[in-house]
Order: sequence, then C-alpha cells, then structure tokens
Amino acid sequence: MMRCMKFVKRSIKYLALIVALGLVVISLPDGAQAASGFNPKRIKILIGFPPAGGHDLEARVIARHLPKYFRGKPSIIVQNMPGAGGKIMGAYIYNRSKPDGTTAAIFGSSQVQENILGAGVEYDVRDMPIVWAVRSVRVGIVRDFLKAKTVKDLATIDPSKIAVAGRSKTDSSCVTGTMALTLLGIKNFKRVCAYAGTAVIRGAVERGEASFFEASDPHFLGQGAFVEMYKKGMVVQMWQSGQVTEDGKIVRAKTVNKNTPTFQEAYRAVHGKDPSGPLWEAFRKVYNDVHSTLTRTLVLPPGTPGNIVNALRENIESMSNDPAFVKDWEKVFGQEFANARVPALEAEKVKDELMKPAPWQDTFKKFVGM
Repeated sequence: MMRCMKFVKRSIKYLALIVALGLVVISLPDGAQAASGFNPKRIKILIGFPPAGGHDLEARVIARHLPKYFRGKPSIIVQNMPGAGGKIMGAYIYNRSKPDGTTAAIFGSSQVQENILGAGVEYDVRDMPIVWAVRSVRVGIVRDFLKAKTVKDLATIDPSKIAVAGRSKTDSSCVTGTMALTLLGIKNFKRVCAYAGTAVIRGAVERGEASFFEASDPHFLGQGAFVEMYKKGMVVQMWQSGQVTEDGKIVRAKTVNKNTPTFQEAYRAVHGKDPSGPLWEAFRKVYNDVHSTLTRTLVLPPGTPGNIVNALRENIESMSNDPAFVKDWEKVFGQEFANARVPALEAEKVKDELMKPAPWQDTFKKFVGM
C-alpha cells in the first residue's frame, strides 16, 4: 500500500512538471513559435542579374545551408531574373509574389538608391522586410592601359579614355563612379551604364570596352569577379570607401590592399585639402551608408506576416552561427564572414534612416538628374 502511494505521488509530480512545461511552451513569444510553425516545402530566391555575380553566389551559399534549419528541410531554388539593372525582378517580387515566406529576393544597394532617387521603380524597399544583410567596401578601379598608377595620374590623363561601367543610369556603380570623378574635377568622361550584371561588366573591362568601374572588396577575394584580372595587373585600385569608425572617421579597410587610399585621401592628393560641400556630403552618405552597409540584402514581399518574418530571421540567424556555413561563405567570398555580416534589425534601422527625407537627398537627386 505504501509503495502504491509513493508511486501515485511521484506520478502527480511528473504530471505537474509536464503541465508546467506545457504552459512554458504555450507562453513562448510569437517569433519562437513561428520558427517551428513555418515549414514551407519550397522557397524561391530571386536574383535580378545573370549567374556568377555576387548576388547569385550569395543566394546559392544560402540555398545550400538554410534548408536544414526548417523541420521539413524545404528545397531552395535560386532563380535568375535579369533585366533593367534588377528592376524587373524587384517589380516582380513586390507586385506579384505571395507574401507567404516562400519567395524572397536578393536586393542590392542600388534598389535602395533608386527608391531614394524616385527612379520610377515599381517597388518600395520601405515595405519589404530584411531577413539577411551583408556589407562591403567600395573600390574604384581602372584598366591598366590608362597608365594611371595613382589618382593624381588619373586626374591628368585624357578623360575621353575613361569609360565608366554600370548596369543602368541609376545603379550604384554608375552613380558613385560618376560622383567620385566629378568631385575630383575630372570631366568629359564616358558612361557605359547598360550592362546586365557584374559578370558582363567584367567581360567589358577585360575587353577594354570599359575602363573604370566602382567595384567592391568581394570582387578581389575568393571567387570574386576581378580576382584574376587584379592578379595579372590588368586593373588598378584607385581608392576605396573605407570603413567608418564609431567617432565618424573614415579609415582604410583590412579587406582591401593596404596601399589603396580612401576616397578622402585620394581627394587630398589631388586638391591638397579635404573634400567638403553639399556634393561631398551626398556622396559620403551614398558611398559609405547606402552602398557599403546595405550591399546585399535578402528581402520579402510587402505584407509578409510578422511571424513568418521572425521565423526566417531566426533560422537565418542559426545558419549564420553554423561553422559549416561560415566556412563555405568565406571560401566563396574570401573574407571573414563576421566582418561582413549585418544583423537584419540593424539593416532595417539603417534603411529606415536613409529613406527619411534629408537635404543630402535633394543634392543627390539633382546630380543624377532626377
């Protein structure tokens, strides 16, 4: 009898413990429940450019590792939808994709820039949740046949030999390249801003069709587009955007050749003083915030429910802490993942701040002609 009573008491204790644990599970926040509740069979990641560029490589690394963080291990399909500098893909995900978490897109900094410009695009980045983001360092490069070893050399050559490459009139490389050359006092250069993507631009630079390009540090690392050309001396780094310190100073980035000056240093070498004025303020905002902090983002269609956004962010966060994923990403991009990664909520904050109306935006729009 005593043994039976002890068994009953132990059973009651276990039952109470199970009930308590059940209450804990029930009271979990929405985001935590979402991580187990959102289990799609398939996720599609859209790319606005042809294969082999940074956006494409990013999506394919994610596609290799993210499925295991969903209970159902969904297939992740990367779909290239090139055209109009990514605008066709942007319009598609914004206007035609279901907001159910099964379609995402890799956006570049150009998408943010074009929204700031009001460039007639059919999407609004303010409405599109960010679930992944990476930063980079911008690098201005020229072809070797220009015979410019430094920015002072570049400022003295025949400007008609300088052909700026880009994807469209309002894309990041075309705009920042044009702004940089203008600030340096270089005029009457050419613009060839109608290429389908970085892989196509690389071919144009290799052929000598384009002689100037605003690249980024991943292009010179790992499987980057300009690794081989840089090794062979076919392209020369003129300047870099650098990294902004906590006190607002711009310093040289460790992911770029240590002898490559920041744009500020390059400007000083030509003009003997620091850059200043409205155009410089606009350029700095675009160069160091838009294009360096929000280099590539993984976004969802407008109206995607918060629990699905949270689920994707949590699973991507788990993936980002996986040594296997980090090793694969670093092999592809040739740099430390920890330095490139931008937490999704931080990226959202930067995006929101950049989209607020400000005087620098007026200068920027006037320069681009919008």
